[in-house]
Amino acid sequence: MSGNAEVVFDGHNSTVVISGEWKLLHYNINTDAIIEKIKKNRQVGLLKINTNNLGPWDSSLVAFLSRVRDFCSANNIKYDITEVPSGIKKLLELSNSAVTENSFVKKNEQKSSPNAFLKATIFILICLKNFAYSVGEICLSMARFFTGNAKIRWKEFCVIIQEVGINALPIVSLISFLVGIIISFISVLQLQKFGASIYVADLIGISMMREMGCIMTGIIMSGRTGASFAATIGTMITNDEVDALRTSGFSAVDFLTLPRVLALTIMMPILCIFSDFIGIFGGMVAAISSSSLTVTQFCTQLVKAVHIKEFFIGIFKSSVFGVLISSIGCVKGMQCDRSAEGVGVVTTSAVVSSITAIIIADAIFAVAFSAIGI
Repeated sequence: MSGNAEVVFDGHNSTVVISGEWKLLHYNINTDAIIEKIKKNRQVGLLKINTNNLGPWDSSLVAFLSRVRDFCSANNIKYDITEVPSGIKKLLELSNSAVTENSFVKKNEQKSSPNAFLKATIFILICLKNFAYSVGEICLSMARFFTGNAKIRWKEFCVIIQEVGINALPIVSLISFLVGIIISFISVLQLQKFGASIYVADLIGISMMREMGCIMTGIIMSGRTGASFAATIGTMITNDEVDALRTSGFSAVDFLTLPRVLALTIMMPILCIFSDFIGIFGGMVAAISSSSLTVTQFCTQLVKAVHIKEFFIGIFKSSVFGVLISSIGCVKGMQCDRSAEGVGVVTTSAVVSSITAIIIADAIFAVAFSAIGI
């Protein structure tokens, strides 16, 4: 016999008589129709649940009673489940406590909203403290490396060098070439108005050597390599591999962080040099195709305009950017939660933090170099 529910009115009281077998497989009760029947008696003050003729049941009955209970709560109707089996009562209590807990959390969140700024400040300070601690560990690991006390797996170091260096050349080349073309076209359009198209070589050479080469390489490596470092180490945290290293007596910083920091610090200047020349080449192609300049004129003016200091400033910046990207990527990976979601969070955070750090560092360098006249 399939489940059935009937509403019986008795003055100000109503009773929902439940009978039969309540199984999801045979469930055909229209809960909305039952609630509409209860609404018809506008004077109802008490609603009883009668389960004397109830057969086998499952979660479908609990869901039905929960809907009826919610209706009674919303309409100030007393809800009597004294005749309901104890198992159903416990399930209803659990569902009710879950709703109450969620409401309590929301109320607490609303009450604590005035302290949101204070909590955010404390959270930022804690993050800064953890980051400073992690950077300190990396510095100590570097000190151990230069004193010959750090253990590095050189085979893995060579693999990382290939990953962050050789494998990154295609994307660095493409972006640098396109950036050089963009700068050249914009410069030519403006300089042609004054009959000074020759100075497009100055703009392209200085901008690529001093700023755009190292910045574009840094941003590319932030999204490519910094994210890879964070995801790799974060996954190892999730799989308890880092804990296994520490339990075995090995330094996780020496084995995981140090090779990546050294590899990217070494390869960033090389990638920056490559980016500089590819960007200048792209700018030359665009300048020659959009103006009356020749290759000889462009190269002669480029040699006159670009000094060796511009080259070394870009190389120095790229080295610093390499340290920032690798350190942030590894630190974020070490801070990963033990979940798949945590890996995604630290990967995104590593990219955003690395790009932000690069821009801030470049701004500081610009002010410092301007102050000392270089």
